[in-house]
Amino acid sequence: MLKLIWCEFQKLKRRRFVALTMGVAFLLPIPVLALAARQEVSFYVLFRVVFLLGEMLFLPCVLGVLSTMIFLPETDNDVLKNILTVPVSKTKIFISKCIVLMMLSIAYCLIELSASIVTSYFVGESLQGVTFVSFSVLCGIFMFATSLPVILFVISFGINYTISNIVSFMYAVVCFALPYLCLGPGGETLLETQIKLLPVVTVFRWYLGYFPVESRLQGYVPYAIPTTDAMIYMGIFSLIMILAGTIIYRRKEL
Repeated sequence: MLKLIWCEFQKLKRRRFVALTMGVAFLLPIPVLALAARQEVSFYVLFRVVFLLGEMLFLPCVLGVLSTMIFLPETDNDVLKNILTVPVSKTKIFISKCIVLMMLSIAYCLIELSASIVTSYFVGESLQGVTFVSFSVLCGIFMFATSLPVILFVISFGINYTISNIVSFMYAVVCFALPYLCLGPGGETLLETQIKLLPVVTVFRWYLGYFPVESRLQGYVPYAIPTTDAMIYMGIFSLIMILAGTIIYRRKEL
């Protein structure tokens, strides 16, 4: 399994898109900082904006595009057919690719956090590093789980890069829109509907319970969920999605 994961990283290191997305993750907090410093808001408000734009909008799109880079070339160039001449199961290949995507998701969140911590000095706040690091690692795992439906689409219906990337972009917009709507007028009512069970909304509710919120958001506190509940829910969702993906991938025609 480790060799399969290493091989996937070796293939991705030639892709400039990976370095570009990690660069975006580092640069994203800078303009947000400029706005925060001008309005004299707390770092937690700054980090929430970074969280909504970075993790909720860009990261699902990035993972969708990366999934097309990882899964589609092997069918276009008959790579999978050649790999299977070696005694390696499709299940291991699929899981190794998912692990690579999860690791890239965690790396994206940690890089974004490192830039956010640097910018925190400009707003004059001291931060609890362990709290933010653990949040970023969990957020990377959770957002990977949230993006699993796109991965299933790529391996099931992905015909070419254009269609898969468009679907990834549309899914990313939905992932951003739902938490944004929850923060707007009537957001508390929205969280009382079945929407609260969606993975991306679950991650958002977990965020609300992880960090302190200002007075105007105190009404959302009853809808927040603890880390343990979020881990259980996202773990079950990931298991279902990965099992479904494994079945689809094993039945995929060469």
